[in-house]
Amino acid sequence: MARRPARNASEKNEPRRPFLEIRNVTKKFGDFVALDDVSLEINEGEFVCFLGPSGCGKTTLLRAIAGLDFQTSGRIYQKGRDISDVPPAERDFGIVFQSYALFPNLTVERNIAYGLVNRKVGRKAVNDRVEELLALVGLTGSGGKYPAALSGGQQQRVALARALATSPGMLLLDEPLSALDAKVRERLRHEMKDLQRSLDITTIMVTHDQEEALSMADRIVVMGDGEIEQTGTPMEIYRNPVSAYVADFIGAMNFLHGKVTRKGRVKVGPMDIAVDGSASEFKTGDSVVVCIRPEDVAVRDAGRARSNKFAMAIRDVEFLGSFCRATLDVAGESEEQLIADFSINLMRDYKIERGAKLTIALPRERLQVFRGMGEMAGA
Repeated sequence: MARRPARNASEKNEPRRPFLEIRNVTKKFGDFVALDDVSLEINEGEFVCFLGPSGCGKTTLLRAIAGLDFQTSGRIYQKGRDISDVPPAERDFGIVFQSYALFPNLTVERNIAYGLVNRKVGRKAVNDRVEELLALVGLTGSGGKYPAALSGGQQQRVALARALATSPGMLLLDEPLSALDAKVRERLRHEMKDLQRSLDITTIMVTHDQEEALSMADRIVVMGDGEIEQTGTPMEIYRNPVSAYVADFIGAMNFLHGKVTRKGRVKVGPMDIAVDGSASEFKTGDSVVVCIRPEDVAVRDAGRARSNKFAMAIRDVEFLGSFCRATLDVAGESEEQLIADFSINLMRDYKIERGAKLTIALPRERLQVFRGMGEMAGA
């Protein structure tokens, strides 16, 4: 399998040059704006996920990169070459579609060899390459089978091998795992990430599955309404969302609706919540949402917390294997609820069960404050 030359130590420490540059790309379908002035740089060897709900523009952006749907305006560069108006056959990429798009009348080996044969590669070189790719994706001995005889996971591997057959500089993946069941999907995403690392191939994957994006991507591009909402590493996106939209789309999140009472304080029902600098931009009386991840709700030593210490009733407990998710009622007239994720050990130590009372703390450093409902996903 063709691999990129190994980098020496000094090269590994140097920032990689942009492999793909997307500059002010807009795509319109009639009056509908599918992409609105999108700009993005993707580095060589990166695994980048376009993440967002249906209709956010992620697939449209992938198709513009591939030349399957030309942008209305803006430019796209690959390794400095302007490919904005170049047809797909003249662009340097391999692609795996959601449906895999295998030829049902061709064997596995002929499916994989399709692109090589079209390039008039010699028969021996084709056969050697096909055998190499079959071994790479774990399908040695399956070359004579037809797609209908393969499982969904095996078909996905064949589609991946076919995309890699011509040693492209870039791999495009359009929801490649969405048709598979959960266990197969989990196994294959690890295999695909390991393969991408070993080949050091620049990869862009479209997905609506946040777990896929968090576990596979070097960088995530969160999209909404044809725009990029946030770009960052999985940890940056998860821990520091820039808006309520991103916070709502990535992982589980509590949204406590309240009003700013003074600098650094938000009133949510009966709770007076102290927040850090994240609320400094808001004025007294502004409607805001205070956000906290379920795993950041503290119980151990909560009684000693200097601020944001509250007594709550446990409405429900859901067992989720390695942890439990508790639904807590905010006291008073507020209809707000809080979900909290607790370890099995904590559940036992604090005798947490439905109907019990519990003192929790909301650590100030884990709270984020955003403007009200207008930024929420789907609002």
